[in-house]
Amino acid sequence: MNTTRWQQLISLREAREAREAREAPNGAWRPRFFRPAREDDAEELGRLLHDDARIEIFDTIDRQLADLVKTRHPRERLGERDIARLVGERLNGVPIEAYGVWVYYPWSHRLVHLLDEAEFVELRTDRNKHKISGEEQAALARRRVGVVGLSVGQSVAMTIALERGAGELRLADFDHLDLSNLNRIRTGAHNLDLPKVVATAREIAELDPFLDVKCFPEGVTADNIDRFLLDGGKLDVLVDECDSLDIKLLLRANARAHRIPVVMETSDRGLIDVERFDLEGDRPILHGLVGDLTPERLRGLSTEDKVPYVMQIIGQDAISLRLRASLIEVQQSVSTWPQLGSAVVHGGAAAADTARRIALGEPVRSGRYYVDLEQLIGGPEGEPAAADAPRAPGPALAAAAGPLPAAEAGAVELDPARLRRLVAAGVAAPSGGNCQPWLWVHEGRRLGLFHDRARSESLADFQGAGGVVALGAAAENVVLAAHREGLSVRVSPFPREGDEDLAATFAFFGAPPPGAEEHLMDGLADAIGIRHTNRRPGQRAPLAEEHRAALRAAVESVPGARLELLEAPAELDEIGALIGAGDRLRMLARQTHADMMREVRWTEAEAEARRDGLFVGTLELSPTDLAGFKICRDYRALELVRRWGGGRGLERMAQKAIRCATAVGLITLPRARPTDYFQGGRAVERAWLTAAQLGIAVYPMTTLPYLFARLIRGRGEGLDAETAEAATGLRERYLRLFDVTDATAEVLLFRLSLAGPVSARSLRRPLDDVLVVR
Repeated sequence: MNTTRWQQLISLREAREAREAREAPNGAWRPRFFRPAREDDAEELGRLLHDDARIEIFDTIDRQLADLVKTRHPRERLGERDIARLVGERLNGVPIEAYGVWVYYPWSHRLVHLLDEAEFVELRTDRNKHKISGEEQAALARRRVGVVGLSVGQSVAMTIALERGAGELRLADFDHLDLSNLNRIRTGAHNLDLPKVVATAREIAELDPFLDVKCFPEGVTADNIDRFLLDGGKLDVLVDECDSLDIKLLLRANARAHRIPVVMETSDRGLIDVERFDLEGDRPILHGLVGDLTPERLRGLSTEDKVPYVMQIIGQDAISLRLRASLIEVQQSVSTWPQLGSAVVHGGAAAADTARRIALGEPVRSGRYYVDLEQLIGGPEGEPAAADAPRAPGPALAAAAGPLPAAEAGAVELDPARLRRLVAAGVAAPSGGNCQPWLWVHEGRRLGLFHDRARSESLADFQGAGGVVALGAAAENVVLAAHREGLSVRVSPFPREGDEDLAATFAFFGAPPPGAEEHLMDGLADAIGIRHTNRRPGQRAPLAEEHRAALRAAVESVPGARLELLEAPAELDEIGALIGAGDRLRMLARQTHADMMREVRWTEAEAEARRDGLFVGTLELSPTDLAGFKICRDYRALELVRRWGGGRGLERMAQKAIRCATAVGLITLPRARPTDYFQGGRAVERAWLTAAQLGIAVYPMTTLPYLFARLIRGRGEGLDAETAEAATGLRERYLRLFDVTDATAEVLLFRLSLAGPVSARSLRRPLDDVLVVR
C-alpha cells in the first residue's frame, strides 16, 4: 500500500472517531424519535436531514399500514382496494409521511419510518397469538427482566425482545466485544470493542425501539446490585449468565433477600437452572451445591482456578463429554471453556421461555432441567464402563500353591499372636497403587510370601515387577520385626524352581543359623509404623549432606543396589517434565488409564470398605487439580483430548510436585530378574524407613521406569504405536539424567521433599484377608 493511501486511511479513521465521539459515543444505545405531527419534531427532523448527508432513509410505512389492517381483519380476504380503503380510513387525512414516528439510530445514521408504539407493538406481536394471549402480552409489558452476562445472555435478551417477554430489560456486563466472542454472539464485526451492553441494546433498539432498555456497562457489583435489582421497580425475573463466580453468589444472595426468582442457562446439555426465591425465601443458593461458599473466596480467581467451583456448581457428572474434555485443555490448548453458537442460541431460547412463564405466574418449579439435543437426537452417549474390582484375595491362591518347602532344622514355631505381629509389619510395606499384592501362608514352621498377581499386574507394570518390589519391601519389614521380637531370620527368595508366585519363605530361629539375616539395619524397625507416602507440596531446599549419605548407605546395604540422586535445578526441571509426560501417556492410553482408575478410591467410605488402592484424599491435589482428575475418570473425554493432540495439562501435577522437590532418586540393581526386583524392594524399604526417621517425605513416581521396562524388555507389547514412539523419545532424554542401561532393574523413581503432614494415609486390608494358616 502506498504512503498516500495509508495516510488517507489514517485520516479517515481519525475523522470517524471524532465524529462518533461527537454524535454517537460508545455509550449511545437509545434512538431518537421524531413525530412529524408535532411541529417541534417536524422542524428538528428537517434540520437533521439538512445537516447530515450520510443519513439513509428507510420508509415502508405504507406496507406496515397494509399489514396492520390485514391483521385486524383476519376473517376477511382483503383485496388491494379494500386494503387501500382501510389504510385511508386509518390515516384520516394525515399525510402518510407524517403518520407514525421516524426513528433515528445515530450509531448507523439510519432513519426509519415506523408505526408508533401501540400499533408497532400490536403488529410486531401479532404472530405471538395465541401462544401468548393478548392478556398475557399486556401483562408481560409490565414485567421487568434483568440479564447479567451478555454472551449467553445476549441470546436470552434478544429472544425476550423478539417475543416482547418484558416491558423493561436491564442489561449488565462490564466486558467489551472481542472477535473471539463472535462465535456465539449474534452481532456484526463493526461492533468489535463496543461494550457488550451497548451492542446488545443497539440490536434490541433496531428490532424494537420502544422497548425500555437500561444498561449497566460496569456490570453488576456490590455497589450497584440494589440499583440493578430494584431501581424503577423490583425485577420480576433475574437471568444470570455471568462468568464471575463471586457475582453469581452475590446475585443469588440479594435475589433471595428481595424474593426475585433466578434463571440460569449453562450452554452445555441445554441445562436450565431455576431458583424460585420468590416462592421459597429460605431456599439454599444454587440448590445447596456450594455449601457455605462466599463471594469473597471466589473473587479474582484465574480461569484455571475457577474449574473446581464450576464443577461444584454444574455437577461433575452432569456436563457433556466434550466439555469435560475441553476443561482438561483449559489454559493449555484453549484459553477458557468453550461455548458454541448453537448451544448459546438454543439455551437463550430456553431461558427466555422459562423467564416468560415465570413472569406470567405459570407453575415453574425450582430445579435443574436438561434439554440435551445430543441425548434427544441421535441417542445417548452411553456410560463409561465400570472399572473391574481386583479379584478376591488369598485362599484360592494358597490352595493352588501346594505345600511350602519343608521346615528347616532348628526353626521355631510361631505362636498366633507373634505370627500376626510379623505379618502386620509386612503388610505395612508400600506397594504400587497400594495394591497390596501379597498372600501370607503359615505352614508348620515356615512363613511363605506369595505374589497375588491379579492385584498387581497391569500394563504399566511389566511382568508384575512392581509387585515383586512390594514383596521385597514386605520381606524387609518382616525381618526387622522378627529381629525386634528377638528372632533370627533366614529369607529364601523364590525357593521353588520355576515358581515365581512363591516369592519368599521365612524361617525363624532362636539362635542365628548359617545364612541368617544381618542385624545392621535393625534400628529402622521403629520407623515401620510411621513410614508413608507424602505427596504434599513443600519448599525446594538442598538435601543435607548427612541425609544424602544416610539414604545412600541404606540403599547400598543391599548388595548390588545403587541410589542415583538428581539435585541440580536444571536436572529437577527436566525429570519433572519427563515424569509429567509419562503421566500424560499413561492417562491417554486406554488400558493404562483403566489400570490407574481401578486403583483410585473416590470417597472415604469406599476407601474404608476396600482398604486398598489410593484414596483420592492421599493424592494431596489442589481443588483445581482434583476437579481435573475427576474429569479424567471418563476415558471417553480423554480419548477426545488424545484425538485433538492435547493433554499437556495432564503433565502439570507431576511438574508441580517436582518443583518443590529436594531431590529425585532412582534405586537400581544391575540386572532385571525377579530376585533383583525382590532385593530392590528391600533396598527401597530401607531407604524409605531411613527417610521417615530423618523427616524427609517420599513420593514414588514410578510410571516412567515401568513403562520403559515394557518398551525395552517387552518390545512395546501392549502399547499402541503412538505411545511407544513417544515413550522412546522420553527414554532418550531420561538416559541423559541417569546412568542406566537396558539391562538395569530400575526399581523405584521417587521424589524427596520437606513437606508438612499428610491429609490422609493409605489403609491396609485386614490380616484375615491376607494370612492363611494351614
